Amino acid sequence: MILKRGNVERIAEDDAMIRKFMADGFKPAGGDIADTRPEAAKSISDMSIGELKAIAKEKGIESAGSLKKDELLAVLKDVNLDD
Repeated sequence: MILKRGNVERIAEDDAMIRKFMADGFKPAGGDIADTRPEAAKSISDMSIGELKAIAKEKGIESAGSLKKDELLAVLKDVNLDD
């Protein structure tokens, strides 16, 4: 998916990157975001540690950068990821 902010474009390859760029003020470059997302949402247990850290940062979880994957999964299990 291509996201745009002003004259800057970024390519997001997964939902975590889309959320990160959108949190930074980027908007989809044409079309509705719902049209570009994969049909089946990826389970958080299948996400990479980088994706989990991006989600944790987006959700305002402090010290997410220093957590291990199992710790991030424990913290994020109760967080609504659809917001």
